[in-house]
Amino acid sequence: MPTEHALPDRAAAQVDGRRWRRAQRDYIDEPLEAVPREQVQCSSAGRPWHGISLWHQRADAQDLYIPPAGKHCIIVRRGPDTGLLQRHGNETHDVRWKTGEVVLLPAHTPSFWRTELPRDNLHLDLSPHWLEKVSGQEAASLGLRSCFGKSDPVLTQLVQVLLLALDDHSGLQPAFADGIAASVAIHLLEHYRLPGQAAKSAPGLTARQLRHLQAYVLDHLDQPLSVEQLAAEVQFSAWHFARCFKASCGLTPHRFVLQQRLQRARTLLLESRLPVGEIARQLGFASAPHFSQAFARHWGLSPLRLRQQH
Repeated sequence: MPTEHALPDRAAAQVDGRRWRRAQRDYIDEPLEAVPREQVQCSSAGRPWHGISLWHQRADAQDLYIPPAGKHCIIVRRGPDTGLLQRHGNETHDVRWKTGEVVLLPAHTPSFWRTELPRDNLHLDLSPHWLEKVSGQEAASLGLRSCFGKSDPVLTQLVQVLLLALDDHSGLQPAFADGIAASVAIHLLEHYRLPGQAAKSAPGLTARQLRHLQAYVLDHLDQPLSVEQLAAEVQFSAWHFARCFKASCGLTPHRFVLQQRLQRARTLLLESRLPVGEIARQLGFASAPHFSQAFARHWGLSPLRLRQQH
């Protein structure tokens, strides 16, 4: 962990007041806009990534005054350990920023940066929209706290995955970055949410929504049914839907769908002469053995044994 402490007023006074006030008055949509182009080694600009971007900055050590931006900024130190004096809004801190450690600058926060060594940092910028999407809550209840440098292997690895995608020209489908953006958003809410803004318990689905979902599932048992498909039926994000569904039913959506398939399978076994393989096909199982295994785990006996007993 870095050695971190809030600075006394005399140290905070190292920030140029005039330049700081000018930065506070300005605003940028993208943090990348505040950095000269020649400092950017690579970036995800032009990729079909929605609300998430990655860029690699290399530059000489010099004071930086950055206006508030419309994105949450995650900065990972790639170069060697360095001293870092930084100000986020009204907080000024001095840390030893170690290789691989993370700094988090919340959206709409002006900042000041001074390093001992040249800058060699990876920047991941995330739209606050992603926090709303994965939580199903309004932006006003989703504030993040600043992090002035700490070890966070999860964020570091997610940043590295995006960097690898840039290096080998992969991740060209929007869904690739969407999955990582959702993961980053969930992690930020779990570990960096402001005190007093703990996540609320997931509300349950309405009886009407549950009836609609059950009917939809029963009509599509022969097809793959993803959480995303079910969430779309009630116009929820997949993450928010999964929480609400479990709060209502005590089951994950996947488990609910499996139970509906196995209930229908029992009915077909007892009331029809369809072969086991045909029942497995009609209910969306990959194979008859896969169906038989799932059936035995749920009902305590195989499909053939059930028929023999009845």
